[in-house]
Amino acid sequence: MLTPLATRHDSRPLTVHDLSAFRPLRATLPATSKKIPDPIRWLEENSNNTYAVSRSLPQISLLGRNRPRAALISLVRNSELEGMMQSMRQLEFRWNRKYQYPWIFFNDEPFTEEFKTSTRNLTSAKCYYEVVPREHWSLPEWIDEGRFMNSLEYLGTIGVGKGWMVSYHHMCRWNSGFFYKHPFLKNYDWYWRVEPDVHYFCDIDYDVFRFMRDNNMKYGFNMNILDDARSFPSLWTRTMAFATAHSHLIHPEADLGWLLEPTNGNEYNNCQFFSNFEIGSLNFWRGEGNEAYFNWLDKAGGFYYERFGDAPVHTLSVAMFAPKSEIWFFRDIGYQHDINHHCPPHREGKCSCQPTSMDENFYKLVPLESPQRKPADTCIRQFLGGEWLKKREGWTVEGEKAFGGDGYHGYELLGDEL
Repeated sequence: MLTPLATRHDSRPLTVHDLSAFRPLRATLPATSKKIPDPIRWLEENSNNTYAVSRSLPQISLLGRNRPRAALISLVRNSELEGMMQSMRQLEFRWNRKYQYPWIFFNDEPFTEEFKTSTRNLTSAKCYYEVVPREHWSLPEWIDEGRFMNSLEYLGTIGVGKGWMVSYHHMCRWNSGFFYKHPFLKNYDWYWRVEPDVHYFCDIDYDVFRFMRDNNMKYGFNMNILDDARSFPSLWTRTMAFATAHSHLIHPEADLGWLLEPTNGNEYNNCQFFSNFEIGSLNFWRGEGNEAYFNWLDKAGGFYYERFGDAPVHTLSVAMFAPKSEIWFFRDIGYQHDINHHCPPHREGKCSCQPTSMDENFYKLVPLESPQRKPADTCIRQFLGGEWLKKREGWTVEGEKAFGGDGYHGYELLGDEL
């Protein structure tokens, strides 16, 4: 049974703000229940390429040993071939040459033979090339096209990243609520999203999909950073309305407290899992809660009248429908996407990058001209909580800023402890 550690004393509907005031529910499990996952121990026991595919008997290795139904997936255009090859070369060298998971490429138009031949030549794993259904990459019938055109002009004028591009709105919507519905993925349970022109800096010596499955994880991220709030001004209001109307769908151990800013009236702090790197459960996205939430946002038009991004949408969905214990920080995987760069500490000989601080990428996506108010603590520290939020004795925000700092360098733990 589930034993609540905090209870409410009124009968009003549950709201997102209520969720931040709850302490997590602790599961009281019967003696015969399954063992609670221990991801740290799993990594200690399996970070030696235990489940790598045998080079001498690859097909037998792939078919046996209860292998997860998983794939590397990428939404990519034919014109992005060079960038895709860059990403593939590094991920194959660092990981997939040992594990041989298939690559599945998606495009809103058919792939060229050059794209297919070039990508197949980079891997001994199987490759598949799929077209996004037209209904998943076009303006929905309930969207006012004139209003959409006006919003494109406005978003471009104020400088919201790629907000003026029609295709970018389609992409955000597809990544938010349609990729996991593609017919080709129906027989898959797990995915690793791979973008073109990204970098993977570290050897990965375990099967990330087995790790996710064996430890009952729903979502894995690599960076947790601020987004430009001008992209989605109504997202939080609509999310609160959804939570109120669908309180029965919210996970009993949901924790949105780390996404609320107490110095700003408990409004959304605009933190997000940087979703161009994500490893996750397709069945989580297929679940009733996420589907209802996506449809709620979609019908409101925010993917077109604003620029709802898949990163904040995924972040809020994961926070509402999964407990924190089923969300994993892949701190050990070095990664770079454009200006955002993550390199783990204590992996000498395994990584070709200089370790970055815990808070390295906190507000890089927020333009200087954006008037949004930054939260008191960095996003990753709010997610981790506890000791990670403690400040050094005598340190103050005002004191640091007086000497030219940004007010985020007073933490006791520097981040190289992980």
